[in-house]
Amino acid sequence: MKTTRTNAFIVIGIARLAGVGLATAISQKKETVLSRPPLVAQSAKYTGNESAENIGGLRSLNDSYTSLAEYVLPAVVQIRSVTERASDSEGKRIPMQGSEGSGFIYREDGYVITNDHVISGAKEVTVILNDGKELQGTVVSAPEWDVAVIKVKSDNLPTLALADSKTVKPGQVVMAIGSPYGLENSVTFGNVSALGRENVVPDGLSPENARFYPNLIQTDAAINVGNSGGPLVNIDGQVIGMNSSIFTKGGGSNGIGFAIPSSQVKLLADILIAKGKVTRSMIGLYPRDLKPFEVKERNNAVGALVETVSPGSAGEKAGIKKGDLITRINDEPIKGQIDLRNAMLTNSPGTTVKVTYLRGSTESTVSVKLEEFKAPPTPKVNRQQFNLNDEDLGDLFGNGKSPNMDELRKKFQERRMTPKLSPSDPNADEESDVQPLRESDKPRLGVSIENLNSQLRAKHNIPAEAKGVVVTNVEEGSIAARYGLEVGDIIVSIDGKPTTSVQELTDAMNLVTKGVTKKIKTARYRSNGEMTSEKAILFK
Repeated sequence: MKTTRTNAFIVIGIARLAGVGLATAISQKKETVLSRPPLVAQSAKYTGNESAENIGGLRSLNDSYTSLAEYVLPAVVQIRSVTERASDSEGKRIPMQGSEGSGFIYREDGYVITNDHVISGAKEVTVILNDGKELQGTVVSAPEWDVAVIKVKSDNLPTLALADSKTVKPGQVVMAIGSPYGLENSVTFGNVSALGRENVVPDGLSPENARFYPNLIQTDAAINVGNSGGPLVNIDGQVIGMNSSIFTKGGGSNGIGFAIPSSQVKLLADILIAKGKVTRSMIGLYPRDLKPFEVKERNNAVGALVETVSPGSAGEKAGIKKGDLITRINDEPIKGQIDLRNAMLTNSPGTTVKVTYLRGSTESTVSVKLEEFKAPPTPKVNRQQFNLNDEDLGDLFGNGKSPNMDELRKKFQERRMTPKLSPSDPNADEESDVQPLRESDKPRLGVSIENLNSQLRAKHNIPAEAKGVVVTNVEEGSIAARYGLEVGDIIVSIDGKPTTSVQELTDAMNLVTKGVTKKIKTARYRSNGEMTSEKAILFK
């Protein structure tokens, strides 16, 4: 997703005394890629209330963290993409819309891994190495899983190894590196907060849709706008996850970040490199992991529990039912839903596989011919829109003459046009994708625009006599979104000055400074006719 946010930059620190024990644990490792010379013995003196022994432990911890960053940084890259260009007043082609994010080098012959949402829709992709060298790249992507691989022409690049994410445990120390808000080579530390998180995250390119992430690593390492695609690494410098999204109520880090597990990333990256695309099969069922109490009830059995079976699917034809526990696909053990999902990636449509499952205490094996995957309806993101007039508030509260209307308007001011997940979704809340865009000193309206043409007029019911520039995208959380602009609206003028072309609107916005209020006139044409409005917009 590619929308601009202006939020506080929050740094997560590590508690001093808690770090002493960690330093001891690190020093006891026999040999790692991060081995360092022993700490020079300290004289028996005190600094404040801390003994020399404790100070030595803190220095050892500090050196370990520094070594980790020095080892990982050369393989972390900044990614800049351009999705749209326009001509300036001199006829030069300049970027009109693009994004910045992060990634890491997977193979020394020039394969870089990042999120699909960092490069989605890009016409040009540039990979910026740690030493500042810029390389143009070509992209292959798996949008459904939000994983992409960029190929650049270079050899002998520094790489990062991917750990087996099944060995990751809550509480272990991790480091995130990326380019939050375009600040490249930023390092934050934290720990793994939880495993197996499921989240639905709004898609900025298609605000009505969303991506589903079935098995995320949660971390409190500070992740912000621009960290997307960067690595989350363990103390051995191995990637355990790719930073992809955050939970936030204000747009910045709240210490709840999410990363796609490294094993999943590796599987998808290898398929993309080998085949150029990901082909997925399906049995026709929805799996989930067993809860701890269910594992005990099933005598410590592991597998993927069948929640639902689609009518007429291959799974139903084979006799698989709700409540069955799938334990193997061919000779591969299935320990959870991700193993089953991955089996649908490694076995092609049309392949016949043997599915072993438990029904109660009875084990059965059936042959299933895999079908080609058909995507279910994409999760929808509902948008709440409040125009803050008496009629709308009356509809909401059943009394348009409420004596507290002014107070209600004030309360709803911050909630206007805020994206919400469907109330029926268990994750319904303000979950925000890590947006890969640099902050700017100039205020932005937060829209993509195009000059009017016959196709756009037909698409949005805009009559031939209407003049202005048409809004083709409204960035989530932007000024435009807060003031109710929508795709298909026409921006007619700013402070009375007509904006009949992209260039005129661009020139007008270049004169806008933060803290000023401008009157922006818009027009909206729907099947029921024209609706015009003039909004006094305060630019922040």
